Amino acid sequence: MSKRGMPDPRTTIYLSCFLALTLSAAGEPPQNRERPSYVENNTFVSPENPKIRVKVDPKFEYIGKVPFTIGDARGNRYLFVQATLAKHIDKMFVVQQEAFLASSIDTYKYRITTPAKLGSFEYQHSVILDDNDAVIREEPGKEADLTRRFLTVHGYVLEPEVIMSRFARPADAQRKHEIIFFCFENLSSYGHKLVDFPEGSDNPEKQRIKKKVDEDCRNTFHVDD
Repeated sequence: MSKRGMPDPRTTIYLSCFLALTLSAAGEPPQNRERPSYVENNTFVSPENPKIRVKVDPKFEYIGKVPFTIGDARGNRYLFVQATLAKHIDKMFVVQQEAFLASSIDTYKYRITTPAKLGSFEYQHSVILDDNDAVIREEPGKEADLTRRFLTVHGYVLEPEVIMSRFARPADAQRKHEIIFFCFENLSSYGHKLVDFPEGSDNPEKQRIKKKVDEDCRNTFHVDD
């Protein structure tokens, strides 16, 4: 103590430095301390891993973020929807950003075999017809399930039978981070159900629908990196 009964300034400085070092050492893994991504003016902004801006068509409304866990990976889904006044979703755009924990030895190992160029990078691209309800039954508690729960809580209705255009790539040199873009449209919007297209079928109507959804998707967002 000083002569006036106040703490010695040297002691205060020492304790402050010690506390800062202790909190830093006990903190979360590095990727959990990264600057967070956010949405502003209908634009998704990631400051790092990857550094990217994704401008979304103003016809889509940003409705929120859905956090998720997949094994040793953590991430968030950022949801943009085009819906009726009754909140029936006609189209949905999703930015999914995830990363393995620093303690994990896993990486994103997939190769880009069907590339699509967005901004400066190639993405693994696919367009599929999907049953969202079946995915949720097979993988309860994962992204699709958590997304539907979020939508339901906020009063939105998502049809189970959809066409999905998907773009994905590892987002850093160590392949510990990943960025994915999804576009969803209702199959019913094209006057069809999944039973109209048996698994393995590849008829012209199915290809026409997939091409149209992919064209719509690419016009929905623009990537700057």
